[in-house]
Parts: sequence; structure tokens; C-alpha cells
Amino acid sequence: MSTMWEIAGADPAAVPPPPGLRTGVVHLWYLELDELELPDGGDCLDGDERRRASRLQRAVDRRRYRAAHCALRHILAGYTGEAPAELRFHRFCPRCGPAVHGKPIWAVDSGQVALDVSLSHSDQVAMVAVCRPPLAVGVDVERVRAGVNWSAVLVDDGSGPHLADREGTQVWTRLEAVGKAAGTGVVDLPRIGELRPDGWADARVPGVPGVWFVRAVEAPEGFAAALAVNDLPDGTESLRWSCSPECPEPLSGTHPTATPRHDHEAGYSGPAQARDRGGERT
Repeated sequence: MSTMWEIAGADPAAVPPPPGLRTGVVHLWYLELDELELPDGGDCLDGDERRRASRLQRAVDRRRYRAAHCALRHILAGYTGEAPAELRFHRFCPRCGPAVHGKPIWAVDSGQVALDVSLSHSDQVAMVAVCRPPLAVGVDVERVRAGVNWSAVLVDDGSGPHLADREGTQVWTRLEAVGKAAGTGVVDLPRIGELRPDGWADARVPGVPGVWFVRAVEAPEGFAAALAVNDLPDGTESLRWSCSPECPEPLSGTHPTATPRHDHEAGYSGPAQARDRGGERT
């Protein structure tokens, strides 16, 4: 069961804290980056995040990167009670251990790791998945782009299946989500089995023990998205951070308590980027 909460406000610092995150449940945030303001000019970002943003060529991409990472910090602060700027992360590779690559592991200054987090952004859309260990999570969102040669992207020798733009993008988001959940990326493509009636598929990552689970999730028009976990969750609660003129007034109280607006179980098909690029990552 997946429930949807609507949270309004362009300034992340003014958004109410999220609903309580129960063990075994995934919170899946949807963000419109072009609508978000940068509180304090993005001062909560650390040096690595600023350097990564500065390497992007287009001003719009630099702003979206800062908005995504600033929003991520404020989202995590809502769960931890820490100031956004005090959150720290390091990268961990399941093959190499602590490294300059691998999955970002977030922690407060005390070193406590109480949340497993994944961020993905493509153009103006970002998604953040949050859960409590031992559950581990990965999320990927991609814009559907026409003309991608998926037979070459999905198989090195170009012998992969011919897939339409939407179908190929959805397959790619599943691969990316598994690679991000495992912390390996998609240098070696995960192997994904057949979809089950509940929408999940089993996945295995080369060189990493264990089984992962992945499924498509809702995505905005023209995008595709997927969620991967190391164990089937008890539920998924989606939170849409909307700042459009049509969105409701900010919810009052310490957390949203209104009746869920609607349910979502399966997602839409959408796009991706090429294998050598691998989408946006934290």
C-alpha cells in the first residue's frame, strides 16, 4: 500500500516535518526543483556539493543540483532534528569499503546512521527515498528521451533487445535504482528477473551477495522512476513537495495528518540517459 501526502511551500526551511518514518516503510519524496527556493542561499551545502555543482556547465543545471541537495538536507533534518548544515556523509562501496565512490551514507556529527537515503534528479524533477536500516534503498528518475539505442546501452556488444523510448527508460531506471541501493552503480549491470504480480522483480548485483527487489513507481509526465530495496517493505508513503499556485496551503501541526489524497501502486514508464552517464547521483 502506498499513500500520498501533499506538502506545500517553496522554502524548505518553512516546510513542516514529515510524517513519522516507521521501520520497514519507505518514504518517497517528489520535488519540482525549479519551484524550490534555496534557504540561506544554499549555505547548508558542504564543500564537496558546491564543487560538484560548479563543474556543471549550464547555470540551470548548477541551480537544480544545489536545489536538490539543499532540499535533501532539509528533508533529512526533518527526520533527525539536526541542522541541515550539520549532516555529513561518506561513501561506501560494498566491494572496496569506504571509498571516494559508492553509496553516500548520511550521518550527524555524532556519527550516528539512523537513515538510509537515496537521491536522484533528472532535469527539473528530483526524488528522495528514505528508510530506516536494516532496510536499504535506491531510487532513480529519468526523463524519457527519444532515439536512445537501448540495445547498445543495455548490452555491451549491442545485441540487446529493441525497446521503445518509454520501455527502455523504465528498464534503465530499474537498473540504476538497484545499483544505487547496492552502492555499486551500473558499471556492471545488475541482473533483473521477471516482474511478479505485485510489481516487484528480483535483482542480483555482480560481486555483491544477496537478492534485491525493484519495481516501477509513479513518475511525472514524461519521466520514469524505479525504487529498489534489499527486502520487501511493509509499505511506501509518497510525499509530494509542491510549490505550484494550485497546491494547497502549507499543512499545519508537527506533521501532515490529513487523509491520504490518493493511492499509488504501479508507476509510469519514462526515460533515461546513456549507460556511461548513469543518471544523477548524490
